[in-house]
Amino acid sequence: MTLLIYIFSFLVLISIIVFIHELGHFSFARLFGVRVLDFSIGFGRSIKSWETKSKTIFNLRLLPFGGYVKMNGEEILEKSQSSDSYSSKKYYQKLLITLGGPIFNFILAIVIFFIINLLGIYKIMPIVGDVLPDSIAYEKGIERKDLITRIDNTEISSFSDAQLALSKRLGESGNLEIQILRNENYYEFYLPINNWLSSKEPSNLLYELGIFPPLEPVIGSVMEESPAAVGGIKPGDKILEIDEKPITFWGDIRKEINDSKGNEIQVKTLRENKINILIIKPNFSEKTFNWQIGISSSFEFSEKVKTLQYFSVKDSLRNSISQTYKVIESSITFMGKIIFGQVSAKNLGGPVMIGQYAGESVIYGGVYSFFYLIALISISLGIVNLLPLPVLDGGQALILTIEKIIGRELPDKMLELFYRLGTAILIFVFIFVFFNDIFRILS
Repeated sequence: MTLLIYIFSFLVLISIIVFIHELGHFSFARLFGVRVLDFSIGFGRSIKSWETKSKTIFNLRLLPFGGYVKMNGEEILEKSQSSDSYSSKKYYQKLLITLGGPIFNFILAIVIFFIINLLGIYKIMPIVGDVLPDSIAYEKGIERKDLITRIDNTEISSFSDAQLALSKRLGESGNLEIQILRNENYYEFYLPINNWLSSKEPSNLLYELGIFPPLEPVIGSVMEESPAAVGGIKPGDKILEIDEKPITFWGDIRKEINDSKGNEIQVKTLRENKINILIIKPNFSEKTFNWQIGISSSFEFSEKVKTLQYFSVKDSLRNSISQTYKVIESSITFMGKIIFGQVSAKNLGGPVMIGQYAGESVIYGGVYSFFYLIALISISLGIVNLLPLPVLDGGQALILTIEKIIGRELPDKMLELFYRLGTAILIFVFIFVFFNDIFRILS
């Protein structure tokens, strides 16, 4: 069932993004009077088609992994100077038609972010829920319940802000400057990094520093024959107190268990609206040098740190444009670091990873997370299509610009060579990211 949700979510996500992308090309083509012959979603055999009054055939094709818009006079060997042909249009018109797909991808992201801002954004306050022993954050003195207010030169108001700010430092060396608020006082911490995570595939950058988010003290799983299992703790239990000390976040559990020094602890839990008092004796772990009872978190964000923030129409528009710009900036920086070897190319993902994220966003985050993911993938598709490869929109725009500068068209044989080379590069990248996805799942 979960696999079907992943597949269906992937197909819906890709179909929406591809449709909007091709709609961008189609809209600019029609705006400048170019006749569109074929508007296809997917590749391969057509499974559904219909023709409009303007003689455009819309096709829904068998393989839902892309799409295309075919225009009159667009192909190298089919150039026409009729008034409704692509080849007859001026440079700026061709350029806008070519870049219409990425432009609409960015517009889609802005629209989604705008609606999300308008309906209200759930933000996770950047409160440190726990700090892992022997981590960089622990060694430098960051503590539980510290509020992260700034990372480098970026103001932080949520965990998402923190992740985005840290992503800019991937592969770099020096110091991460983190400002926190503790007991109404601000403190600066400098965390040393050296080629930070350049050879890894990190998914949670705060965790790499040793910082855990503020999680609900709800049990996710219990190890068999562990002190917790023997004492009667079960998955789904919420720990309210340990030795009559209130438990706010998951990190409080680890602290109180360690403070027990192996003595029996009294644990108050909530299970199906009933309070239970359990007596548990922790075991010492030779591996982590901590006292443990054999439980793991359900990884639910604490309701105490969730805030719902609403924005006016004006602020929603401004925020949506700003969010889109920040994601574009961060994505381009990240791609540049991969190209120059600062970050491992294993971080690249393809259809399998998108399907996994799409399925998880539906299962764990609902419609809000799914549409947020659509916005992010739409931006990514827009950026990728701007790469200067002849088979992509960016390559087409580059060719148009070169021809405009030299005052004549490039030879057909040269263009064919460029197309073959660009196709070969894309196939190589696709195979690479596909195997990345497979190895990521297997590991």
